[in-house]
Amino acid sequence: MNATKRKFNTLIQGIGARSPESPDLDDGQPQTHDEETASSPLSRFSASISTPVKVGMPTFDTPSPSTDLLNKRRRIGVPEMTTPNKRTGGTTISNVVLKKWTPAATATQKDAWTEPPRYCPNDRDELIKRLATFQELTEWTPKPDKVNEIEWAKRGWVCQGKERVRCNLCHKELVVKTNTRTVDGKQVPVVVGSDVEQGLAKRFAGLIIEAHEEDCLWRRHGCDDSLLRLPLAVPKTALASLRERYDDLCTRQSFLPYSFNLRLPPTLDVKAVRSQLPPTFFTEPPPPSTNPSSPSDVALALALTGWQGLTNPRIGAVPNTATCTTCLRRLGLWMFKSKEVDEATGKIIVPAPMDHLDPVREHRFFCPWRNATVQQNPGAKTKDNKAAWEVLAQTLKNSAYLRQESERSTRRHLFHRPTASLPVTPSRNRKQDDEAQAAITPDKLEDEEEDMAARDAKDKERWAKLRRVKSLFDTKGRKKLQRTLSRPGTASSRPTTAHSRQESTPSKLGEKA
Repeated sequence: MNATKRKFNTLIQGIGARSPESPDLDDGQPQTHDEETASSPLSRFSASISTPVKVGMPTFDTPSPSTDLLNKRRRIGVPEMTTPNKRTGGTTISNVVLKKWTPAATATQKDAWTEPPRYCPNDRDELIKRLATFQELTEWTPKPDKVNEIEWAKRGWVCQGKERVRCNLCHKELVVKTNTRTVDGKQVPVVVGSDVEQGLAKRFAGLIIEAHEEDCLWRRHGCDDSLLRLPLAVPKTALASLRERYDDLCTRQSFLPYSFNLRLPPTLDVKAVRSQLPPTFFTEPPPPSTNPSSPSDVALALALTGWQGLTNPRIGAVPNTATCTTCLRRLGLWMFKSKEVDEATGKIIVPAPMDHLDPVREHRFFCPWRNATVQQNPGAKTKDNKAAWEVLAQTLKNSAYLRQESERSTRRHLFHRPTASLPVTPSRNRKQDDEAQAAITPDKLEDEEEDMAARDAKDKERWAKLRRVKSLFDTKGRKKLQRTLSRPGTASSRPTTAHSRQESTPSKLGEKA
């Protein structure tokens, strides 16, 4: 009985015990017991239930994932598991700790923090980035309006391959084919009936939403239709962006088409817009050396319609190509410029490959520079059906009008006579006033005097009308009372005071006595 108790106590004390000859944590070799201890049945039982000292965790000794599984994890963005130990085939504690604190792991964590959001329905830049994946014709062919690239991009889809779209959030993929089929690994167009094409378009229009996972946020809400609208109502930002596009096009002056190669809208007058620009538009900030000495009407016309020079992130500026940053349309300028022109007569000797360049029509169908519905302000009280270039022209016109009115009010303040108006606080900067007066020509002085004379005549006529109207409300009794009050020396002509009333009271009492 006592021997059984001693064996039981020895068994309990051996639980959690650590052998002195156990290796360090970095050693992946399993612990070896003494042969004599291992020969005892009790020792074997105690060792089987005691805590193992080896670093490799037996519960994680699973076979390493296959190469296909790892490739799939990398493709869908799932982070890889910890590197298995080469000796034991399992994940070791030392490997986990070292991977957590290595600089590579810290860099990976920073990259995860700086990763762009996958669900951002109100981010215009992210929408344009998704649209950029659909611009290659070899990857995405034109589709019907219900299933075009803008509809897919609004719901979080990007073009992943040939006629294939993918959601960055739920990682679902879908093949979109309406009028093509695969023959020998190549996409061949197929002529289908209008009914079949409409049925396919209707089916894919439903899959734009239903193809997402059930818990995907893009399934619940997509981008708003007005997200592509350009903010052109503020003159300061509109002029700054216009100057930037103009300078970018002037660097490609030799590739720009001639003015007679352009076909502008009838309502767009480049000369009128040029006169409405601020006087310092082409000089402040200082233009680059590539700009021409005189303003270029062709570059200004293209900038007014939303075009600017193309810059490739790998090779830099592309000198013979323009682009739109909204619809990402690329425009080869060499296709619209006449190859040979007689400079003396202006006659075209060798025409361009294309007849003319319509800068508005060359935008894509969903671009606000072309589509007035996309540019329309949903919160406006009046529905103005104007494209972006029309809104920009109207903004420049309004800004020029306000600038002229401000200058006129300043000139009126300079020539205003204090005797004919309310008192005015004198200007502190006397030097600027003297310079402004010296800059005014005699013709301007005569014009200002004529305006003031005409204004005084109108004021006199207005006062005369007011007097005639006022005379209609004057009665005979009121006129008689006014004459009596206006006579000097009468008692009623001056108001009575308390002192005069006290003096008149004793005199009246004396007369009665």
